[in-house]
Amino acid sequence: MSIEDRATAYVLGALSPGERDEVSRERLYNRELDEHIHFAEQLFAGLQPDEAIARHPARDWSRVEHAMRRERTALEGKHVQECGDGAWQTHARLIEVKPLWSDEAVLIRCNPGAVEDAHDQPDDRDEHILVVAGDLDIGGRSFATGDYICVPAGSLHQRMETHGGCLLFTEYLAPGARNAAR
Repeated sequence: MSIEDRATAYVLGALSPGERDEVSRERLYNRELDEHIHFAEQLFAGLQPDEAIARHPARDWSRVEHAMRRERTALEGKHVQECGDGAWQTHARLIEVKPLWSDEAVLIRCNPGAVEDAHDQPDDRDEHILVVAGDLDIGGRSFATGDYICVPAGSLHQRMETHGGCLLFTEYLAPGARNAAR
């Protein structure tokens, strides 16, 4: 199924729950899929008949309002940033980076087929990588969602590539800083 077909099926609710979950995860790191979903959402937004909105009883809206109040209270004073929002910056072909609370803590979005060649890791920073979603190969070893990799300061950072795309949380810390925090 093409990206356009998957995006349309996603927006129209024509996917099984498992397929929908898969597309929801993939859109985190596949910018092209995410853009097609946004386009399909805009395209089909006006197709819902007005009477469908009117069919929902008033009590449903009170539950929605209650949930929104509960969310506002739970998140008050906290910083929240959704994955797709913010200033994604081009790092390399098919690779984008978004700083979080500092330049040392970033999300890295690698679209399908992205490659970063081997390079020297700076002498003053360990690189801590958590695969949030997707697949990542480093030096011939495959990593998947939930896997953690530490590239020590001053070492050779092996070639990285992704076949289907991935979303990474990466933090750069002074050597030993991770252990000192324990």
